[in-house]
Amino acid sequence: MRKYNLYNPINQPISQPLPKLGILTHVEELTRYDLIYVAHKMQNGVELSLKRDESRSWDENALAIHYKGFKIGYVSKRTSEMVRKLLDKGKEIKATVKSLSKNKFLPTQEMDIQIYVM
Repeated sequence: MRKYNLYNPINQPISQPLPKLGILTHVEELTRYDLIYVAHKMQNGVELSLKRDESRSWDENALAIHYKGFKIGYVSKRTSEMVRKLLDKGKEIKATVKSLSKNKFLPTQEMDIQIYVM
């Protein structure tokens, strides 16, 4: 964890860790892919993987979201360009489920994920 210095009233540096901040983003196209097969496993904190999707010729920054080989959806277009640049630089990216809306007899309608740079 990164450290930063604060000064106490006696002007002595205090070293405290910086929190790991992430990007909170919405998952697009949830109902079009494999979420139905793994919806019962989805809960806050579940780790997901992000992969480039070269098959989407109309969206060069497309990042697919996967859970154990099942495609869940895509990172929102507003966020995917920034995250893809980080991936291209070789940064390690981690994604987790932040929130989702489940209804008992309906498919999951909304899911938010948090993306971290390690």
